[in-house]
Amino acid sequence: MDDTYLVEIRLARTRWRIKEITRAITQKSGAERYREQHPHVTLYGPFTLEDPDTAQHLMDTVGSIAGTFGTIPFTLDGWERREGMHGGVVAFSVRPSPALTGLTAALARALSRFTVSLNVWDLRPEEKWFHVTIANLLPPGKSEEIVSMLAAQETGAAGCPGDTPASFGLRTRLLALAQRIGFRHRHHALPIRPVLLDDAGLRITVMHNDEILGEYDLLRQRWLSQEEIHDPRSWQETLALYRRSAGFELSAPVVHGPDEIFLIADLHLGHANIIRYCSRPFDPSDVAEMDLVLIDNWNYHIAPSDRVFFLGDLRYGREARPETEYRTRLNGNITFVAGNHDTSFSVGTVPMANLTCDGILFLLVHDPADAPKNFDGWIIHGHHHNNDLRAFPFIDVAKKRVNVSAEVLGYCPVSLQEICRIIREQASRSGEPLLVRYPYVR
Repeated sequence: MDDTYLVEIRLARTRWRIKEITRAITQKSGAERYREQHPHVTLYGPFTLEDPDTAQHLMDTVGSIAGTFGTIPFTLDGWERREGMHGGVVAFSVRPSPALTGLTAALARALSRFTVSLNVWDLRPEEKWFHVTIANLLPPGKSEEIVSMLAAQETGAAGCPGDTPASFGLRTRLLALAQRIGFRHRHHALPIRPVLLDDAGLRITVMHNDEILGEYDLLRQRWLSQEEIHDPRSWQETLALYRRSAGFELSAPVVHGPDEIFLIADLHLGHANIIRYCSRPFDPSDVAEMDLVLIDNWNYHIAPSDRVFFLGDLRYGREARPETEYRTRLNGNITFVAGNHDTSFSVGTVPMANLTCDGILFLLVHDPADAPKNFDGWIIHGHHHNNDLRAFPFIDVAKKRVNVSAEVLGYCPVSLQEICRIIREQASRSGEPLLVRYPYVR
């Protein structure tokens, strides 16, 4: 067989979560031997080189094109199946951004001049199927069987999967209580439900057979050395550059008007596993870095005299610092709404609160399931993180709900005045839900 090459983007923030869901799907369906080991979005290929001596030309061409792009956003949105020449494929669907379609088209135009592609879509990049493979080379009927299994799968609850993976309500609270008093439950696989998650390509990888030939860092705008490719500290630096470019890590105070009220939920300070479970752009081995960024983002937004409502789950886990220590590091006149992982209910903590802004009545509560059934205003909540954005997006006009979990807000507090403005805008337009606060996911 000829040497083959592939140009791809490997998942960044969502990698762990997608690998876990992929493992659960293939185990449950008996398709483990067909499982994709390295989740990625194919940009071009697989292909062969007309002349093996042009490998350096391949790298130069990819680098020259990559250097004209920054990060490459895309959205993972459900799953689908297809039948190919070599068997069935089940994959996560990818909703591409203009940057992803533009990069793919540019690579196809340039590389087709001196490569022999084995992928028919490389000749028609405008029709390209963007996806992240779950399992491929499946025997006849297997892809249909897997998708039927997924369609029948119970969706479960949408809380934080690492802490309470399959349900909420009473079971959620019992599990949280058991963990706090010392009982530990075994790791559970993530619930199998159609994902809706945003990610961004931070590096472009060129594969030669099963080996990495080179990796281009889109933030540092250069090829990485082999040592950098495999060095966790190098990846941590890439993530830091990404956070700053995306607005997830602030470096200066944010100017705002007087008398604004701010909200955020689910910081989960000290909780390393939340990085994996909720696809946060941090290194799970350095939870102190996450804590520092989240606290700095808070304080860059909020002055000591500003009014703040924190909607639960300030810290979590054995490695977390005491709650009082975190509280003293946060600016503002803070009202704490109790969350299901909050272990103490000290002065300033309430079960829920009411606010009115711009003629709109709001109920502030950690878990929206705890809101009174007869409440007919808007509910602002946390608890669900970014684990079920279809049901709990940032702004849901139809259901009159606002999700202010940290992941949904881009790790920065949001003002109540901004929420009111967006509600008015969304209601006057299509009424479609707004998935996240930050700008590049729609």
